[in-house]
Amino acid sequence: MNLSPENRIAGILAPVFALRGEDDLGIGDVGALREFIDWVAEVGFKLVQLLPINETGADNSAYNAISAMAIEPATLHLAPNSPQDLTREDFDTSLSDVDVPSLRLGGVKYRQVKQLKRHILEKAFANFATNADEQRQ
Repeated sequence: MNLSPENRIAGILAPVFALRGEDDLGIGDVGALREFIDWVAEVGFKLVQLLPINETGADNSAYNAISAMAIEPATLHLAPNSPQDLTREDFDTSLSDVDVPSLRLGGVKYRQVKQLKRHILEKAFANFATNADEQRQ
């Protein structure tokens, strides 16, 4: 891509948390970002700029990150086999006590979403720690 003042292009600024998909877990995630990028290209935009995606603290502000390096775990796409050590059974079990439809309604319910996603990530990590071969670990 040739970025110069002579070649004008248009783009979209988007907060990842707002890119909600049909089967999200109450917050936009990098899975929805992939779909969004495809749509942006299809309609003719050339750039996507994101609000900061660093891990946030209790105020959930993209501009008050607690890490300069870590991605906000709530924006990770979690589904069976994503990450690879997340089984369908563990994913379904994690969602069994959660009212996912209510998480998807309205604004992001950060406390509940972060708690759910952390629980799912912990199950995936436990599977990795137990089952991954030495080379992968």
